[in-house]
Amino acid sequence: MNFERKNWFQLALNLRGSVIQDIKPQVLLTMVIALIITIAYKHSYSGFSQPILAGLIPGIVLGLLLVFRTNTAYERFWEGWQIAGMTIFTGRNLSRQMWLTIPEKTLESREEKVAYLRLIAAFFIAMKQHLRHDGVDEQLKSVVSSEQCLKLQYATNMPLKVTQWIGGYLTKQYAQQQIDSIQFSALNRLLDQLVECLSRCERILAAPMPYAYSIHLRHLLILYCFALPFQMVKDLQWWTIPVAGVVAFALFGIEAIGLEIENPFGCDANDIPLDKLCQKLSNDIEELIAINLDIRETQINSSDADQDI
Repeated sequence: MNFERKNWFQLALNLRGSVIQDIKPQVLLTMVIALIITIAYKHSYSGFSQPILAGLIPGIVLGLLLVFRTNTAYERFWEGWQIAGMTIFTGRNLSRQMWLTIPEKTLESREEKVAYLRLIAAFFIAMKQHLRHDGVDEQLKSVVSSEQCLKLQYATNMPLKVTQWIGGYLTKQYAQQQIDSIQFSALNRLLDQLVECLSRCERILAAPMPYAYSIHLRHLLILYCFALPFQMVKDLQWWTIPVAGVVAFALFGIEAIGLEIENPFGCDANDIPLDKLCQKLSNDIEELIAINLDIRETQINSSDADQDI
């Protein structure tokens, strides 16, 4: 049984992640207008009852526009999740292949390889910061050197800069004949996939919903919600106010949800948890390094013991 089914009422009453705070002004304004119209109607201004306004904006037209808006936003959100998953998948493969294929002949070469393995995690963190239009954060500082950190602060595209460093390291290993052409090509393909993930995220970020479409939808929402009290006041009387508020809550809420998930790389409660995913990839790489270093130490100790015998 998943969380949503097991904690149905807890989830329904939870304000974190909801759009109530975002749509509160629109809902309150709709209810105020409904209050004014109801008071006027109660004071014998019968002209405020206009059921004919029900045909002003057909509900099916507004519904289709909202569905299209939400579906388009969700497609971007879901694609962002797929790209984030692909980044972790590719990062794990690249780190594993680099560790297995690049030899360590000296302690310095081992430390160099470990440093470049950590740059794979740095790529994901730098991509997160780049998509949020932020600079170097503490999470990124923890996986790069102070010199690299300084260079990233002045880079126009931090994740791309990280891939250049990793690519330079792979080219160096190939030039020194530490890896063959097949291994070099395989590692570069994985690096190219990381760049592809970055480019796909940038495409999502740089191609928002058409501005005119968003404006037109909001115009229709305002007209529809503000016309509701005129349609209902004769039959509902004072109940017009809460009913208009509920309808406004539903319609403006759907529009606000689409707006929030349109950019899935931000820091909102409903956005992709990039900070946790970056930490996950970093932990996986650190675990890979630790396990293999323990294996190497065990092998060295066993070899020394055999020599003593």
